[in-house]
Amino acid sequence: MFKRIPSWPVWRFAAVAAAASLLIAACGSSSPTAQQSKGGTVTYAELAATPPNYIFPMMSGPYFGNQNLYQFSNQMFLPLYWFGDHGQPVFNPGLSVANPPVFTNNDSVVNITLKHWQWSNGKPITARDVILWMNLLSAATDPNAPAVGSSSSPGPGWGASVPGGFPENVVSYQQTGTYSLTLKLNSSYNPTWYLYNELSQVFPLPQQSWDKLSSSGAVGNYDSAAQTRVALPNTSPSWYVPAHPGGANTGALGVAQFLNLQSENESNYATNPLWQVVDGPFRLAQFSTNGYVRMVPNKSYSGSPKPSISAFVEQPYTTDTAEFNALLAGSVTIGYIPTQDLASRAGLAKQGYSFAPWYGYGFVFFPYNYTNPTVGPIFKQLYFRQAFQSLVNQPQYIKQFDAGYANLESGPVPTYPAGNKFESPLEKAGLMYPYDPSKAVSLLRDHGWTVVPQGTSYCSNPGTGANQCGEGIADHQQLSFNLLYATGSTEATNEMEALQSTVHSVAGINLTLSTQPFQQVIGTAFNGCTPATPCTTWQMANWLGGWTYAPDYLPTGGELFATGAGSNGGDFSDPTNDANIRATHTATNQSAEITALYKYQDYLVKELPVVYLPDTPLQLTMYKSNLKGLVPQDGFGVIYPQEYSLG
Repeated sequence: MFKRIPSWPVWRFAAVAAAASLLIAACGSSSPTAQQSKGGTVTYAELAATPPNYIFPMMSGPYFGNQNLYQFSNQMFLPLYWFGDHGQPVFNPGLSVANPPVFTNNDSVVNITLKHWQWSNGKPITARDVILWMNLLSAATDPNAPAVGSSSSPGPGWGASVPGGFPENVVSYQQTGTYSLTLKLNSSYNPTWYLYNELSQVFPLPQQSWDKLSSSGAVGNYDSAAQTRVALPNTSPSWYVPAHPGGANTGALGVAQFLNLQSENESNYATNPLWQVVDGPFRLAQFSTNGYVRMVPNKSYSGSPKPSISAFVEQPYTTDTAEFNALLAGSVTIGYIPTQDLASRAGLAKQGYSFAPWYGYGFVFFPYNYTNPTVGPIFKQLYFRQAFQSLVNQPQYIKQFDAGYANLESGPVPTYPAGNKFESPLEKAGLMYPYDPSKAVSLLRDHGWTVVPQGTSYCSNPGTGANQCGEGIADHQQLSFNLLYATGSTEATNEMEALQSTVHSVAGINLTLSTQPFQQVIGTAFNGCTPATPCTTWQMANWLGGWTYAPDYLPTGGELFATGAGSNGGDFSDPTNDANIRATHTATNQSAEITALYKYQDYLVKELPVVYLPDTPLQLTMYKSNLKGLVPQDGFGVIYPQEYSLG
């Protein structure tokens, strides 16, 4: 999942994207103030300019970030299986709604039994609620089902989708009892991978409340009804029939679209009855479209521990400076200190704050748009990617912009926690392409470019020979690119401007920088680019981060780098890489899994599908010293307010 980093130049789009939002009247003076009760209120500072903006757990690419899934929706709606245990990136059966799955028939059949938990309205969570998710996800990811209504309406729509992956690899699924169901798969799969990266995508949904086609309509079994399809003029493929009031579709697709459109209506989050039926530790009490969130405990929560605080507030900010001012004023319980303000850490300690860097289980990067018809052919040349990576001065960025709180990054598997068994020796060894201006210039000159330092380099030897520019690159085409990055971080601006200066002065590569809020950058970079439907609106995009491995908790890369994957923003496509990823899905034992993971990541260390940046923490957390239950922080970017207490 995409992550966002608050005060330095990289982010997770991540998988764990943490979030920030619009400044709401200084430090929240315009926000409703809850009357504090015995448990007290914990106020959490969202990351600058990254507010939550989607509540329905089935999120398409533009919404698929930590700020929505793991720091907002997940507090109310629980996945079938939970991952993360006191800071460790592992399966957590205790917080899971279902018992561990049982694999049979040579690991081609999955048997699931739910615990006897309940929804906030007192009704039990049953296998029928899981069937609803399966029906909606199947419809929302159907490539033949066009979007209707909003541009992000399903289908297709699920940020974790991978061609041939879940739910396509499920041949059939059936409820076998009130609390049990069975999935029959199209092949035998590695049970660890299938649990960590496929079943991790499943959410029970309250079928008795959400199986609807309109707000005023009755609850039914629409998700189980057959879709009606007709061929309409001038459309291909056939469109689903809009057979209900307001142009809604029938069947599971209609339900999915209804819930999606309700989720896009942020102004009604706190009053919409749909979102009050929850199974998580909290329910929503207040929500503002600028990102202000107030949650209160769900008294019917079946898990443990039960929340002890009376309210949990998420406070938005437009910039890291605004957030830091709130921290200085003591108006937030959990915040973060921007790297440029680390000199104030001692003063904050005297004010009663403790310091805890929050490291994520992921990596930091920004993508190329391989589908862009103008510059995509350049990005497809390995020598260019090698040259560009050789101009990324990671040691400088870590020292000058990250205050030393970062690690060198050379590949797609997490460097954290230390001793991570999934990181290969090659990736651990250091940078495959360290900062080397001379090498960058030589690579370009050796492949047909006239390099003009401090000017504009151009292709002077077009063609497909070993010493020529490469397929699709025109005579005298220039090395000029647009780089879009997210606002809100002083460190990000410093890093992008340093990169712009270096590549221009050394290699004559012109980067035109532009900024947009985080959500717009994500929406631009993850809007369904394919070779058949290329995206011309962007060339490089940095949402200030990268990826946290969630809900693909095993770092096999299928969601990010497989051809056609839902979070493969720049549409990187490589048949060798696709085969390497498939091998991680079918490994028969742990040893084979490690071997396959090493092969996969070593290939991408060398192939550079994206621009690797220093692996920075999710944030440098500052928290009130009387707050208990925060540390250790979760590597997947998940927050656990049900464990918080104020001493």
